[in-house]
Amino acid sequence: MKRMRIEVAQELDAQGDLEEFTWDLLPVVDPQQTRHLDENGLPRIGTPISAGMILVGKLGKSSAFNESEQPSSLEIQGLPFSALQARYGHLWKDGSSYATEELHGTVENAHFEKVNGKLHAIVELARKE
Repeated sequence: MKRMRIEVAQELDAQGDLEEFTWDLLPVVDPQQTRHLDENGLPRIGTPISAGMILVGKLGKSSAFNESEQPSSLEIQGLPFSALQARYGHLWKDGSSYATEELHGTVENAHFEKVNGKLHAIVELARKE
């Protein structure tokens, strides 16, 4: 069994604020792609991760971010994802970490650690060789 440890640091976004670890990546990422993540953007233990899946969900504001241009609750509930993404996606930057062909397996552990004062998401995967 091969074990892999993935570490994703919380960085500053284009507005100078800390990125947020989260499952809620709307309107940048389709909610169907985040079902395996907990509220903190970490994959649930036991989840099989394949290439293209999100390992750690992370969202930041883009340089175009404007607080007054946010989607309303009605839009979030009523518009299809593609319309939300087209209208509001430019305000946010997807900082998530994605699995690759080489970096995949089953989630054995997922947690946060502070490293030099910075929050890091740690995901440990196991894969049969």
